[in-house]
Amino acid sequence: MYLLFNTVNYSKLEEKDSYGNEVSKLARPLPVEYLLLDVPASTPLTPLNTFTSIKDITKFPVENRLIDGHIQDFDSLCKYLRQFTPSQFYESISDFHFLLYIATMDMLPMKDSMAPLLEAIKTNDKQAVVEWSRSDVWATLEQLISNTSDSAVSGHVGNGFASVQTESWTCIHCTFMNNSDRQSCDICRLPRDIN
Repeated sequence: MYLLFNTVNYSKLEEKDSYGNEVSKLARPLPVEYLLLDVPASTPLTPLNTFTSIKDITKFPVENRLIDGHIQDFDSLCKYLRQFTPSQFYESISDFHFLLYIATMDMLPMKDSMAPLLEAIKTNDKQAVVEWSRSDVWATLEQLISNTSDSAVSGHVGNGFASVQTESWTCIHCTFMNNSDRQSCDICRLPRDIN
């Protein structure tokens, strides 16, 4: 019994059959059953944080961990940023999962404008981070956050977020959450109560 390699890089095994003829059979290096793996997705019992960590601050949700209840969406972005005071802007922006989310979010991807921010975080340059916070793309995100209706977040004055709790109502036509002071939906413009 010996191995020969054919043109498609599969091994061929040539052996003699019961009649004494040499027969070529496809000999794969290992059976397909060995390639089927069950790899569980899990989280560590005690996470090791390499970015800054502040006590009493809920970290930004980890991506692709729906089982653990980690959902990355614009609401979680607002809730995360609401926890920080104006003087903690550097700490708020120094979360890896937060940075990954704002770089790739569908609504306003910031990937192209994040190079100066990432360099500032890498070199621990807080002044450069504050300068980046004055950029147009960050101001746009601040405006989007300040205009959210689900427990609205006020503007990022002085590079900090302050929470403002407001009541809201759900539009029966498009299910958008509107501020309670509105009599018509911000999205579909239909009236609040149709009688």
